[in-house]
Amino acid sequence: MTEAPVLSIVIVNWNTRDLLLAVLGRLFRAPRLACEVLVIDNQSADDSVAAARAQFPQAIVLPQPKNGGFAYGVNRGLERARGRWILLLNTDAEADPERLDRFIAAAEQLPDVAIFGPRITDEHGTTQRSTWQRHLPRHYLLHALFLGRFAAEPLPTMATDVDCVSGCVFLIRANVLREVGGFDERFFMYYEEADFCERVRRAGHRVRWLPEVAFVHEGGLSAAQSAKRTFVAFRESCLLYHAQWHGRGWTEYVRACLVLGLLLRFVAWCGLALLGRRHRVGLHAAALRVLLRPGYVGELCRRPREVPPLR
Repeated sequence: MTEAPVLSIVIVNWNTRDLLLAVLGRLFRAPRLACEVLVIDNQSADDSVAAARAQFPQAIVLPQPKNGGFAYGVNRGLERARGRWILLLNTDAEADPERLDRFIAAAEQLPDVAIFGPRITDEHGTTQRSTWQRHLPRHYLLHALFLGRFAAEPLPTMATDVDCVSGCVFLIRANVLREVGGFDERFFMYYEEADFCERVRRAGHRVRWLPEVAFVHEGGLSAAQSAKRTFVAFRESCLLYHAQWHGRGWTEYVRACLVLGLLLRFVAWCGLALLGRRHRVGLHAAALRVLLRPGYVGELCRRPREVPPLR
């Protein structure tokens, strides 16, 4: 086996062939760090695996037997990664060797921090929210009533410790994985990075946001291919997170807030549908059917964690 690389880049792909080839092209353009790139393909049907292997034989392409979701794919990459740093990178995020070099150099200056997130912008240069406070049950009523801006803290203006950073560009100090394990595979999409950050912080480590390094993220291009599944998965993952960290009572409260918000928006979208405008009635109806299922929260509370140990 060759000497371990400084950086392992883990890319989870699902039917985003062109984005995958573009991000690999940028990563392999005169790399400065000793790095390995692992592509975890969640059973794509768009020839992603064959195209990546043909055009980038230096990448480690790992096709999976199922689409187990983002956390599932990440864990398959973590199991193979050999770098002392591991970067989770979305296919719709732009990363080049110069940015990666600066990001790792900044992280190396903080040996007591386990997770780092950079500043994220959209393709027009506008800063996106890429760091959050802890998700708490008290926030959800405001969101349901269209008042979510009053629950959100302002975006930091300088490097600071935070509760959670975005999973689209997510840097992990590899040695923390031996202590906390991988991502929880109960989370199909969304909230998996919030859960992982919570576990890391409760283990006594820090999470830091580094705005001096910026990455571009177009966002949601893979999720848009299966809108109903991702719309429902977001709310299921929200309830799973609260079932894990805040107990059944508070999770029932969060569910009630989510249902209220969905109902209010369902009525609004129905009005637009009657006017012949574009609408999202079907998405909201699908989420309501799931969230109103009897015993749903109890079922989520009983699901055991699915966190693989990592060496």
